[in-house]
Amino acid sequence: MKLTNKFIVVIPLYNAKNLIEQCLMSIVTQDFNDVGIIIRDDISTDGTDLVVKKILGNNSDEFQTQLMGKDIIYIRNKEKFYPVGNTYDSVINYVDNDDSIIAVVDGDDMLSKRSSISTINKVYDENDGAWLVWSQHRSSDGSPGQSKPLPSDGVLYSSRNYWSVTHFRTCKKSLYHKLDIKDLMDPFTDEKFSSFAGDAAFLFPIIEMCGNEHSYFLDEVLYHYNNDLPTNEHNKDVSNAVKYGSYFKHKGIKYKKLKSL
Repeated sequence: MKLTNKFIVVIPLYNAKNLIEQCLMSIVTQDFNDVGIIIRDDISTDGTDLVVKKILGNNSDEFQTQLMGKDIIYIRNKEKFYPVGNTYDSVINYVDNDDSIIAVVDGDDMLSKRSSISTINKVYDENDGAWLVWSQHRSSDGSPGQSKPLPSDGVLYSSRNYWSVTHFRTCKKSLYHKLDIKDLMDPFTDEKFSSFAGDAAFLFPIIEMCGNEHSYFLDEVLYHYNNDLPTNEHNKDVSNAVKYGSYFKHKGIKYKKLKSL
């Protein structure tokens, strides 16, 4: 099973049975047509898989189908990959187009506009050197998102003491192939991929490979983030969220700015 669409949206998913339908509908109803979707159910225990299978009309744990003209791959994991592993493995093993743009929408969130993808795509089309593009989001409690422009390259390549890229985040597929999988592994347990702070694990390297030259921030709300769920890291285990986040921030600069993809 492979997708070749221009835009590939990865949905890392765990225990979101009450939210996955609106998440999926917010993507399949986008006004941009060339979209593929990879749904990765990370062994949900609340019946999320049954909801997705009913929507897609297939009871298998791994299949490819279409919904409203959008190509979809569904995979229910046999082992825990956590969000970072779900995204990385999906890109490496299920996307067969080196020019694809990879987007991430968590299974308990949603895109807030039908034009979210076309708005992001316009940035790529108008800027040949765009490798990393992200927007602003709004949280379910009404608070504004934390996305902002990157600090200067001088800061980027001296410290990871910043945070700029949240949702809606997208980047060129090729960047995932340049990641060292060791940097995505759990630093404190035997888990295959980091169980907390996965965003930091792969975003800092991707930002460092792009630098400001290839990074674009769009200050428009295109994503709805549910920040009041028991599955949110800051609600599930705030001490581990802080511990892992601190680890990846203070790991040190490992990746250099790329001259080309």
